[in-house]
Amino acid sequence: SSPPLHGFLGASCKANGAVYPASSAMMNSVKKPKMEQIQADHELFLQAFEKPTQIYRFLRTRNLIAPIFLHRTLTFMSHRNGRSNAKRYGMSDMFLFVTGFFFVALSSHLQLTFTGFFHKDEKPSQNSENEQNSVSLEVLLVKVCHKKRKDVSCPVKQVPTGKKQVPLNPDSNQTKPGSYPSLLVSSNEFEPSNSHMVKSYSLLFRVSRTGRRDTNDVTDTPSRKKRSLSHREEGETTETYVAQMTVFDKNRRLQLLDGEYEVSMQGMEDSPVSKKRATWETILDGKRLPPFETFSQGPTLQFTLRWTGDASGKSTAPVAKPLATRNSDSSSPMETRTSNHRTALMTVKESVSTDIQTRKEQVPCEPRQKLRIFYQFLYNNNTRQQTEARDDLHCPWCTLNCSKLYSLLKHLKLSHSRFIFNYVPHPKGARIDVSINECYDGSYVGNPQDIHSQPGFAFSRNGPVKRTAVTHILVCRPKRTKPSLSEFLESDDGELEQQRTYVSGHNRLYFHSDSCMPLRPQEMEVDSEDERDPEWLREKTATQLDEFTDVNEGEKEVMKLWNLHVMKHGFIADNQMNQAIMLFVENRGAHIIRRNLCRNFLLHLVSMHDFNLVSTATIDPFWPALIIAQGKPGKSIFSEYLVFQQPATHYSAVSA
Repeated sequence: SSPPLHGFLGASCKANGAVYPASSAMMNSVKKPKMEQIQADHELFLQAFEKPTQIYRFLRTRNLIAPIFLHRTLTFMSHRNGRSNAKRYGMSDMFLFVTGFFFVALSSHLQLTFTGFFHKDEKPSQNSENEQNSVSLEVLLVKVCHKKRKDVSCPVKQVPTGKKQVPLNPDSNQTKPGSYPSLLVSSNEFEPSNSHMVKSYSLLFRVSRTGRRDTNDVTDTPSRKKRSLSHREEGETTETYVAQMTVFDKNRRLQLLDGEYEVSMQGMEDSPVSKKRATWETILDGKRLPPFETFSQGPTLQFTLRWTGDASGKSTAPVAKPLATRNSDSSSPMETRTSNHRTALMTVKESVSTDIQTRKEQVPCEPRQKLRIFYQFLYNNNTRQQTEARDDLHCPWCTLNCSKLYSLLKHLKLSHSRFIFNYVPHPKGARIDVSINECYDGSYVGNPQDIHSQPGFAFSRNGPVKRTAVTHILVCRPKRTKPSLSEFLESDDGELEQQRTYVSGHNRLYFHSDSCMPLRPQEMEVDSEDERDPEWLREKTATQLDEFTDVNEGEKEVMKLWNLHVMKHGFIADNQMNQAIMLFVENRGAHIIRRNLCRNFLLHLVSMHDFNLVSTATIDPFWPALIIAQGKPGKSIFSEYLVFQQPATHYSAVSA
């Protein structure tokens, strides 16, 4: 036996006891075909994987735009569904929840306890002794009423509820909790006698702060008249900040629950700026002020809100999340207040969470650390390419986040069946072998009408249409097995999975034999070979006869009836005329008599006699049949026939 090929590719050859160097030309000639073969195999490998990859990329884009199904509804993707099938919080529960708060609030007083007004000055005052320690706060209840017919806008009423002195930039460590100013808004303000006229309620906070104006910036000397009219101290100014919060919206829903609030205040300019000193300024280099910096630098008002039955009663509404104070790193949370509504809500949440835990499927636990997934592409049972490790569980073809290894393998097997995926355990994660599925049936199994439909037909269906009959095979499914990664391992016998279609039916498209037009689903019940008079042909024949001008209306109608009769039954020979006339009298005799077309029909028979299509002996039996179809004595018809009988006999004698 000859040695293998690589034995001749050494550095030298031995012949007749002598050693001769191997020829470099021989080595190059052997390597060159081998490299070409490798490149050709690589091109075939890329072509084999290119088409399915492009198809799945296109399907990914189409499913993103118009999804056919939701992945969270799949059994192996149940972790993507964050909701359970338990009784959910419905609209009726929400209505009872909101209306309960509304009626509780109407029977309660609104108590506001102001913690302080916080404002970070850009230029702090050097005289700390004269620095202001409090600001004036005015709280107004704004009532927006319904607009009347003559009103341009909704009328607004402002009801003063009180004024308080609120500490400015207080220190929570030095201020006692009981020393904060408090304001009580009576429940009578929310239920006036004409409550149907009020649209919504809101609270308007107005803070006034008196400070010293910097006189260095003002160089204009005020006139004597302006100095005499000025009642304010020179260099003193008042800054006003406002904020508004909705208590009840236009749908009568309560918006402010019990809790601690921090409101961002907006400044209002009271004193005009000197025109000579007016300049354009940029705040924060032209960047938009973030919400965090608004609360950390801008003026804010902190207060505690409670709905109480009386001035010293307990709260009757749930507690909102407490806020941290400005000057302290950590603050103790607000005291827990009991509420029937809150207790009921917590009970519902606990029951729902318990039900979710009991209804979750028992999926085998997977390691929490990140899995490294290796994809190894096989072609002709040889490894052609191995991708880099992926630390996530996204599908490489449709970028779907499967979150679990079992879900990823199940998705690859069911959604990308043009490939065969085999799971191989790996010390660092998992390896997935990808190969081409040679048994994949890529034939079209959808509605064949969609392929040959006319352009724009898909957008012209205004109602239901009949579709091709399809038979669905009922499969008896066994009990669902426990999810396991072993089902994705390569089988020992090496048999490939056969892709079986569970839907069978008429997936072929048929055509009419006479017009070569596609056969529609609603036309499947009628044999196309027997179609001698389609509807379009009958309409065309009648339209062509209407264009005749040398015949009257009676002759046109008889010609239409006769042509449609011959077209329907397919009479094509002269010896079939006797049968055609007898069948025509049986089918259309009553219509001819009803429309008073007997003379026109008789002229039609005489014309056929002139062209030697029928004889006198053939015409004679038709009139008794027509008289029987009429159901009356036919003296007039028979007498008219006798008038035409003599010329017909003469014609027959001449022809003989």
